[in-house]
Amino acid sequence: MPLLGLMKCMFVILVMLNCLGDARATMSSVALMADNRKLETLHLATSTMDNVDKHEPYYTVLFAGLNQQGNRRRQPRSEPAAEDRLLRGGSGSRAANTPTSDTVTIVDIFLKGHKRTRDGVVFREMTFGKGARIAESKLEEEIALTYAALMNTGLFISMDITYSDSLLGPGQLQVLISMRETWYIYPVPVFSLADRNFNVWWRDENHSLDRVNIGGKLSYYNFTGRRDRFKIGYTTGYTRKYEVGYRLPYLNKAENIGVDLNYSFSQRREQNYQTIANQQVFYQNPDQFVFKDTRFDLSFNYRKRLYVTHTLRAAYRSTSIADTIANVLNPEFFGELDPELFGSGRNSQKFYQLEYNYTNDRRDVRNYPWKGHYLEASLAKDGLGITGERNGLTVGLTLQKFWPLSENLSINVGIAGKYSLIRTRQPFLENRAIGFGNNGLAGYQFYVVDGLDMAIWRFGIRRQLFKTNLDLGKFVFIDAFRYIPVRVLLAFQFNQGIANAPFIGEGNELNNTLLTGASLGLDVVLFYDMVGSLQYNLNHLGEGNILLAFDLNF
Repeated sequence: MPLLGLMKCMFVILVMLNCLGDARATMSSVALMADNRKLETLHLATSTMDNVDKHEPYYTVLFAGLNQQGNRRRQPRSEPAAEDRLLRGGSGSRAANTPTSDTVTIVDIFLKGHKRTRDGVVFREMTFGKGARIAESKLEEEIALTYAALMNTGLFISMDITYSDSLLGPGQLQVLISMRETWYIYPVPVFSLADRNFNVWWRDENHSLDRVNIGGKLSYYNFTGRRDRFKIGYTTGYTRKYEVGYRLPYLNKAENIGVDLNYSFSQRREQNYQTIANQQVFYQNPDQFVFKDTRFDLSFNYRKRLYVTHTLRAAYRSTSIADTIANVLNPEFFGELDPELFGSGRNSQKFYQLEYNYTNDRRDVRNYPWKGHYLEASLAKDGLGITGERNGLTVGLTLQKFWPLSENLSINVGIAGKYSLIRTRQPFLENRAIGFGNNGLAGYQFYVVDGLDMAIWRFGIRRQLFKTNLDLGKFVFIDAFRYIPVRVLLAFQFNQGIANAPFIGEGNELNNTLLTGASLGLDVVLFYDMVGSLQYNLNHLGEGNILLAFDLNF
């Protein structure tokens, strides 16, 4: 009943806010004016995708008539064939098949303002290419999609897309893309919590600084101008970690295969070894490291179209724990007991992993979407029969959909789940379900639920209250960070989930139980992808809490 009442109240509040907001809001408008073959400026303000650009307050694509005699345009150094680009840009192939009547043809594409990014990277991320035929009624939509795709690369802080008739006459268009590149070198200090979320650290661990990781990472984006990334990092504190990695999204000439290489080694003096009453239980030894983990990942990405990515990942993992955990506290930490160990558990595990992942990402902004959808499906095999120490096979699915109902109101739904095809007891750290990573539930931030299988569904409503742009002016000398777009929203979420745990004892009452929770909060979004939230959460146990949540996306 408390949840039902909260949902009814929230619905009434949102309806009233929407009615008030709609009296002020105006929908996206497009104005095109022509007088004696002179093209005037056309602005397209698309509200549902206004948070694509990290550094501009509104989502605006500028279409301007160009004075061909007064503006010199640089021809790109190298340009893929039109047919090749049209096949790779999802909307481009659609545009190429448009009937010739009431269409325009893109005869040239010029780039301006990029100093490090290579031309081919820009062409690769566009939804249309040179030679594309596009219905006049779809032209603004195609350019808006290209704007969103280019801004989502994270390579630019602002962009204008303009067009004009070419010397070939009306309907034969030249497109100019003017860009301002972002700051690419990020030496970022690390200050992270060892616990699952801020609220667990603050309440259950008494906000102890002993459970904080500090260090530094150096990320060099667009390392060679090919949208690649080099990173190196060192962290100490609760966890001591070394990491290095390199990602190259365009490995071959066709620019549809990429590679990602990562290595990390971590160790700590405290380790979660069991779950009791749906709470994590830890073992600590200040004199030695009780957990060590080495990981090596090699991934190949195939991305023929703009939004769809296929990933094949091969990995090696080596993990060891203290003898006290393996022999006394949880002999089944690494799975079923080995009869040859006479009741004691293994203190180490080595295995190889092979995983396939399919992603279709059509969200306008990935960290705080307002429109679009996201689909991810995976199949992972842990243990390939080489070491004989691990045997798992898991399928996973995540699906999200976002609908803008007006300029200031959006709803979303989503499902997530995993299923273990091998039904034997799995290692403790591989048996996690609800409460870890992105699989949290509103109202259950202080609980964890282990299980072989898991299913979650969510429904949410977001009502934008206002947005503005903070100009820091002379106080910030780096142009990329001088302007801070700010949005404030009222957000409601209702979710349910269940975890199937056939090997968990009776002490964990939330396992094998339908969990229902809801939250009402105030979200503050900076740069369109750094989110802070103040929430009131309620669960089916009748527990209510006012909590903070952060997603800084560094």
